Amino acid sequence: MSRYGLNTRHAAVAALIAGAVAAGTVVAVDTAAFAAPAAATAETPVADDYGSTGQGAEEPVDGEVRASLYSAASTKITRSSVIARAKSWVGIGLRYGGGGRHGGYRTDCSGFVSMAWDLDSSLLTDTFGPRGVTEQISKGELKAGDALLDDGSGPNGHIVLFEKWVDSSRTKYWGFDFTPSGVHHRVYDYPYYDGYGPFVPVRNKNVVDDVTTPPAPAPGMTDLVAVNINGDAVDDVVGVEASTGKLWLYKGTSAGTIATGSTRVEIGSGGWNGMSNLAGGDFTGDGKDDLVATEESSGKLYLYPGTGSGVGARKEIGSGGWNGMKDLVGGDFTGDGKADIVGVEKSTGQLWLYKGNGAGSIGGGGTRVLIGSGGWNGMHDLVGMDINNDGKADIVGAETSTGKLFLYKSNGTGLNARTEIGSGGWNGMNDLTGGDFTSNANDDLVGVEKATGKLYLYPGTGTGLGARKEIGTGGW
Repeated sequence: MSRYGLNTRHAAVAALIAGAVAAGTVVAVDTAAFAAPAAATAETPVADDYGSTGQGAEEPVDGEVRASLYSAASTKITRSSVIARAKSWVGIGLRYGGGGRHGGYRTDCSGFVSMAWDLDSSLLTDTFGPRGVTEQISKGELKAGDALLDDGSGPNGHIVLFEKWVDSSRTKYWGFDFTPSGVHHRVYDYPYYDGYGPFVPVRNKNVVDDVTTPPAPAPGMTDLVAVNINGDAVDDVVGVEASTGKLWLYKGTSAGTIATGSTRVEIGSGGWNGMSNLAGGDFTGDGKDDLVATEESSGKLYLYPGTGSGVGARKEIGSGGWNGMKDLVGGDFTGDGKADIVGVEKSTGQLWLYKGNGAGSIGGGGTRVLIGSGGWNGMHDLVGMDINNDGKADIVGAETSTGKLFLYKSNGTGLNARTEIGSGGWNGMNDLTGGDFTSNANDDLVGVEKATGKLYLYPGTGTGLGARKEIGTGGW
């Protein structure tokens, strides 16, 4: 809480925490490595959730070795990365406490901002300036990733990460802070709530503006999915043409190429731009891959059975609520020979497995299985593919905050700890899909480069991915 904060609020917060401890509801903080970020949820402030009740000791982040201790990160960090990192702590249940840690960072107000700024140490409100990390700026200079700082020590200091102004009056702003009631993303009065302060605008010296790039070409195709339509042991690419809503099949060859525009086959005459989350797999057990898709207007999930040359009449396999899911992927995640569906629940960021029965249906409701406890809203373009050819589909996805590509291997009942298989730049790709396009038993990855509209194949190596190859010259 700031130096001139309200003592009644301070006492109420302390009583609230003491009561939670007595009731056994305060849980230990997760000390695992920095995980996939979670999406932020806007909220309205409630009583007794302002300021801080203290801060822990200043110390380096676990495992960090950089040029100089207590300095900003040795490499620059963009404003969008700062905001993405801040969002990763919102809504995942972290408890305030200077003795707690998450991803190596202290779980209090200054530890939270140290994490968002990717510092090598969890600094304190009264050490950001003396350590040379921040410099004071004017109100008019505030940009995303800057902060409002009360540099008092312990419970007398507090810091709020700035995101953007609410309107041109610049009397309120969107931001983030960590208080005894949790990590918040909300609207604040400038510079902070009445009765707290003094707060001044500051800037991390290593935060830089994002590079402005020309807009990417409009997508020609969307919702790409890998399916073996014709049963020839080589996966094909199916996708929706954005301008017409038609569904097209691009047949694959064992050489790792697909049909060109002139030889593609129309397998859906229109209306497919009203569908989303296309996923593929043999859900009916007849040896032909099928499609599943969500009807956005109704939230229903439909199965389109494969015919060997296209898809047949659809069948409803999910009665509603599927527009609350995203990044659906198909594959045999349990190793029982039956195709399943995995998807992210938008409201929670949790990853769920819906087991297939091999007869065209999947388990839902109370039978679904939680295989990712949170943070999956911070991933994009999830893919189901069997990286190591063990008969179980794995999950591959890009992390929005870093642009890195990660592999989550399936163990038959859930997912193992992730491994990095792409060091960066994957935010420049979309519509990722995975399958065996080269007939070598190792699944490959296919995706669209947003800046050029080109389609690339990343061949599977059995443990990761090889050098990419262009298989679509543009218009994707």
